[in-house]
Amino acid sequence: MFAEKDFSNFLKYYLQPGYLFVSQEPHLIHTVLGSCVSICLWDSCKNFGGINHYIYAKATDHKKTCQYGSIAIPYLIKMMLNLGTDLKDLKAQLLGGATNPLLSSTIGPDNIALAETLLAKYRIKIVSQDTGGLAGRKIVFNNINGEVVVYKGVNIRGSDWY
Repeated sequence: MFAEKDFSNFLKYYLQPGYLFVSQEPHLIHTVLGSCVSICLWDSCKNFGGINHYIYAKATDHKKTCQYGSIAIPYLIKMMLNLGTDLKDLKAQLLGGATNPLLSSTIGPDNIALAETLLAKYRIKIVSQDTGGLAGRKIVFNNINGEVVVYKGVNIRGSDWY
């Protein structure tokens, strides 16, 4: 999975859709994406990070939850700043945003576009991007060294969720 390392001291966390997770403690964070998007943020100086998993780009009503990228992205950045990160030290990996060919939805592309716009607004560099297409993704994020492993699959099984 990751470079040959000992992960016995890492905790595992499954990130549900509509949530985010930030920690300075070592974690392997798992999530599964279809049209949803995750941004993995990593502080390259302090060696810790966080991740979100949002479902929709912008709220169509007055809901202020992390189901929406317009809320989840700034809040993830705010949580990183609250733990002492400096914006100039943040690196981003942008994942997800697939399109279901059976639906005429623009959810995936809208989610990607919002992430790119907001990361540019905050001047956070995207160092890796695996977005779009037709395949779902199972990802594992190492919040201490910023590595991400992406497994792609067209048919996501129930057991893939964790």
